[in-house]
Amino acid sequence: MTANALPAPGPTPVEYGRATRRYLWYAVVAVVASFGLAAWIYELRAGLAATGMRDVVSWGMYIYTFAFFIGLSAGGLIMASSAEVFGIAALKPLSRLGVLSAGACVTVAGLMIIPDLGRPARILNLFIHPNWASPLIWDILIILTYFVFSVVDLTILQRHAHNPAGWLRGIRVLAYIGLPLAVLLHSVTAWIFGLQIARSWWNTALMAPLFVVSAILSGTALVTLIALGAERWTGYVLPVATRRWLRGLIAVTLLVDLFFVGCDYVTVLWGNVPADRSALNLVLPGGAWSWTFWVEWIVGGLLPLALLLTPRLRRLPGALGIAALLVLVGVYAFRIEL
Repeated sequence: MTANALPAPGPTPVEYGRATRRYLWYAVVAVVASFGLAAWIYELRAGLAATGMRDVVSWGMYIYTFAFFIGLSAGGLIMASSAEVFGIAALKPLSRLGVLSAGACVTVAGLMIIPDLGRPARILNLFIHPNWASPLIWDILIILTYFVFSVVDLTILQRHAHNPAGWLRGIRVLAYIGLPLAVLLHSVTAWIFGLQIARSWWNTALMAPLFVVSAILSGTALVTLIALGAERWTGYVLPVATRRWLRGLIAVTLLVDLFFVGCDYVTVLWGNVPADRSALNLVLPGGAWSWTFWVEWIVGGLLPLALLLTPRLRRLPGALGIAALLVLVGVYAFRIEL
């Protein structure tokens, strides 16, 4: 070192604080992952009965978490593809974010299938001895295709970001492919539920459109939270027009989602078929799972609508982010409810 050389400056307090928060977050994730791994090892030794699944609640946390993350992934890609297909300029800044969240969420959804099998090695039978009459096989194929598509789409979007004049045609072609692919992904998941004849509450043609709408709702809410987080902790700026579109999209899809669920309730209650009512009575007020009803309709329904539609409330700092978070809680309660 020469006499005139100065020592390299150390991290600033802001940089030090960011690094501390990052490592703290890594530690929290590691603890949660370790707990999950320990629980899975216990399940492998004790069997799936350890999860508490019974005849009425035959599919537990693995499957409703699977359905939840499938919805998040489909919704993220639908939003990103719609921006290009329908020429919604306000949503185009979120295209990469939507595709990235889609790929990450479909990965988590696919991983949820493995512990639900009880014996993970049996997953090979899905490929060695596939039952083409089973919707599960088609769901697995759609998930794999969807994951590959998300990786390719994100790669093209990244290259376009570094070279704005290039890859425009590729982005448009992928958008036209991604939109129906995302709808198909969540429709197949819905058909797995809806084709269960023995489960009369699930056995309805309304299941697929309901799942697609809830996917758009939850996927948009997740992308909104990520965008707001990036605006809060990075230099990203969320345009006013984009914020307005996100607010409107969440509000409209939430209203449609609650309308579909309400139609399902009215049909079952009016028909008053004992088998149908016995399932619905579990989640209606007074039932063993009634808390999911209140979380879905109040926490994830009326409160977000108030924050999004009431002029005085939607001007409050953080109103959009809180509404998006409550929507995700409500959609997750809906997955448990089914």
